[in-house]
Amino acid sequence: MGDDRESILRRFRVAASAYLEVVDSAPNIEIRALLDAISRSLAELYGAALYLPEEAPDTTEIAERPLAHEQWATLFRSLKEKIGSLDTYWVVFDSTLEETPVRASLAGDISEIYGDLKRDLDLEKLQISRADLLWELQASFRNHWGRHALGALKAISDLHL
Repeated sequence: MGDDRESILRRFRVAASAYLEVVDSAPNIEIRALLDAISRSLAELYGAALYLPEEAPDTTEIAERPLAHEQWATLFRSLKEKIGSLDTYWVVFDSTLEETPVRASLAGDISEIYGDLKRDLDLEKLQISRADLLWELQASFRNHWGRHALGALKAISDLHL
């Protein structure tokens, strides 16, 4: 992997770690400051993910290491309590189609992103190939947490805090 790819991966790691730190600090931060910090962190993270190079994987299967459901549920509940009445917002899943909006949750978005990033950062500990790692990071971003990030950013922006 070239120096440019390593610097892109390093930038992503830093942004992902910063997001995890912001979420981990949630119990100690006032709600407005927390949502501001999450917005800044998500914007940086999303920007870093856009630069991840697309790679074909070397293997067809990576061992799953999702965040334990109990850990996710504890995080979700604590964030939902912290965010309170600001938690719920409305979203359509595909803005290119005429769809009925559905209820979404900031705490849900924040928790889902957190779980994906924890898993993604742990993949390097498995000593998988760079191609497999980049493929997994791209897939996680494009197929799951990227949509949660956009929803959360829009919802927080709409709160006009």
